[in-house]
Amino acid sequence: MFTLYSVETKKYTLTYIGFLLLSLIGDVLTSISHGFNLGIIIYGISYLLLANEIRKYLKKETYKMLFSYLILFGFLFSVVYIFVLNDPGNSMLPIIFYGICICLVTSFILINYIENMEHANFLLLIAIGFRIISDSIYAIVLFSKTDVYFDIFSLSTLLISNFMFYRGFLFNEQKVTDFFDGIK
Repeated sequence: MFTLYSVETKKYTLTYIGFLLLSLIGDVLTSISHGFNLGIIIYGISYLLLANEIRKYLKKETYKMLFSYLILFGFLFSVVYIFVLNDPGNSMLPIIFYGICICLVTSFILINYIENMEHANFLLLIAIGFRIISDSIYAIVLFSKTDVYFDIFSLSTLLISNFMFYRGFLFNEQKVTDFFDGIK
């Protein structure tokens, strides 16, 4: 998706490029046995980059909703963490860092969508939802004995998530009407 975004965009947003590049690096590192912890930390940093970019679009009045959403998503992350990760071993702190970062970016994306219901924000909301599903299933694959079908499903949802992020970033940079006019 990094390459597609770089080719298709007309104005480069360094944060989006950084997010896609760090996500790619995180994907590679988490698939290597000794790179898992570093990969999870890089994922967390990519989510912090994205949260910082989305934060710029929010109104100051809506920040009061942030704490409520952080509590909600923190609770949901805790449920997955407790029930899926029986023994995270030396990965406990990187996974908690990742959890805080994904809860923060999900909260910002949801607030951004509620505040401004545009097509780009909807795609980003769907993208983060698919990313959470993908990462949860990947945790099941890594920390439990599972079937190969879980791994395939995790990879499929990750690809859908990456595609939705890419499309959301493009829509965010251009007017949706301009995009649909170009299709005709």
